[in-house]
Amino acid sequence: MICELCCELRSLGVDRGGRPITGQVRATRSVLVTGSTAGIGFATARALALAGSQVIVHGPDLDTAHLAATRIREQVPDANVEVVAADLTSQVAVRELADTIQDGFRTLDVLINNAAAVFDRYTTNGDDVELTLAVNYIAVYLLSRLLLPTIERSIDGRIVVVASEAHRGISLDFDDLQSRHGYERFEAYQRSKLADLLFTYELARRVRPRSIAVIAMHPGTSTTKLFRPRNPVERVAMSILNITARSPQHGADTAAWLATSDEALRLHGCYIHDRQIVESSDESQDLVTATRLWNATAAMTGLES
Repeated sequence: MICELCCELRSLGVDRGGRPITGQVRATRSVLVTGSTAGIGFATARALALAGSQVIVHGPDLDTAHLAATRIREQVPDANVEVVAADLTSQVAVRELADTIQDGFRTLDVLINNAAAVFDRYTTNGDDVELTLAVNYIAVYLLSRLLLPTIERSIDGRIVVVASEAHRGISLDFDDLQSRHGYERFEAYQRSKLADLLFTYELARRVRPRSIAVIAMHPGTSTTKLFRPRNPVERVAMSILNITARSPQHGADTAAWLATSDEALRLHGCYIHDRQIVESSDESQDLVTATRLWNATAAMTGLES
């Protein structure tokens, strides 16, 4: 079943096929796109600059972020681009990033949690958190919660979480959330994306009614460098997948649309692919699991539940 929040909002302007009714598209004032120096993130930032938004490009370091901003300005001469840097494997760095945004912008209209990573081997950060989970989920949870007051000051604020269809066919083991036992990189990625959806739905239930829109999305399979083949079998598999893979620009379309379209405000608590509502897995919609994950992550990040 489609999540209850999403079903309730369908009646406000989404057709029975799950496609939002076409409405006015306009630029937002400020959009932070994490992981926007390459791939889908860069394509999203460029599309938003073309739409007239003030884009905050995020990279792992300032040199990389400035290089991406320069590329956007070359392609979009009137682009309004700012840069920030943070290592999303580190909770300290995520907190510093939130402080930078709050100090520099009274209001943040949109946060697009796009950054993602995959690590071949089990590795932890200074917080003793496995890195795939740290980047793909913990940083999303922490940054979204820290910036929530800034986004709520917007007249139409929204948080977009770039999830993935990879969330299907997996479940969370609360005795081993960080895959300490039997780490496998794709399964770790799957769990992180399942966690993203559980968080999105739980945050949507918790935010002040109609104050902002919290939305998850799947960008589709794109030709990015997220997964690098490690052996001949994986190289063959990746070459086959790349035949049907879409360009980063195509993958960025839904994210940019959710950031700029008035219709996105009616998609609070929904999961979107190609601008349409889709149903995520039953596991991702489990209320008990979502609450348990929220509380566990609050403890990991030192935030109140």
